[in-house]
Amino acid sequence: MRRFLFTLMCCGFVLTACDKGPPPPPVVVFATGEDGDALSMLLADFSDDTGIPVEVEWGDSADNADKLINKLGRPADVLITDNVADIWRAADRGALRPILSESFGPMHDALKDPDGVWAAIEVRFQSIAHANKTRPLTIRLDDLGSPEFSGRVCLSSSELSINRSLIAYLVDERGVKEAERLVRRWVRNLAVPPFATEAEMATAMQSGQCDYGILGVPSEFEGVASYMPERQYIDISAAGVGRHAGNPEAGQKLVDWILKKRRMEYHGNVEPVFAGIAGWRDEDARLLAERAGYR
Repeated sequence: MRRFLFTLMCCGFVLTACDKGPPPPPVVVFATGEDGDALSMLLADFSDDTGIPVEVEWGDSADNADKLINKLGRPADVLITDNVADIWRAADRGALRPILSESFGPMHDALKDPDGVWAAIEVRFQSIAHANKTRPLTIRLDDLGSPEFSGRVCLSSSELSINRSLIAYLVDERGVKEAERLVRRWVRNLAVPPFATEAEMATAMQSGQCDYGILGVPSEFEGVASYMPERQYIDISAAGVGRHAGNPEAGQKLVDWILKKRRMEYHGNVEPVFAGIAGWRDEDARLLAERAGYR
């Protein structure tokens, strides 16, 4: 009798397991993020909400875009970059497909591709920063290159997308020559060589090595304040669905879910500059920084 009951219990377990069916195939994500832990948690929340597993291949943003463009390795369902240049390049090379999401339409035009193949999932604004002990002045980006700021300016590396995208915007607005003249003036006014990270630059400002700099916001550096320049230049992280995705439906669900969660809306009195310009002008900005000695 006991053996019979045990057999019935086993059969019931098997039937219950069969009722659930096999797990859905995973969504494959090529990802880069300045805050990898936050992005990991976001993707884990997606799996919890939908039951769709996520397999992430972490890597350099440019390398991930190249893999997608050149169809190297397994197909990516979703590409997440930490800058607009790499997502823009993937779109330009035809490696992305249109995003299907109700949240895409209402997004501000500055935060999305006009052809619908990529969208911002995080926005950072370029700002002029000053040490709290410094008497704050309402200055412009041009002022950072004026003689009175000689030896008072700090910058982080031009390799950081927050700075490279700013140069790209200036190239688009002013032309290469005028933008380069301004960047050269910034470099002449540096108190110390450019820092590898914004955090290191903020530490230099806190210690009194320099008074002013360019910083992405939002930021949480104590002792450093910031305000927007005359134009609202933006730097973004972005997502798109792979053209050759192996699991495109799951890829669309993930991007749609992220856009709903992040709600990339813009409410402000000044229109931000279209993020795609920074992607289009990225190579111009890289070469300009190299010529100007801005490393």
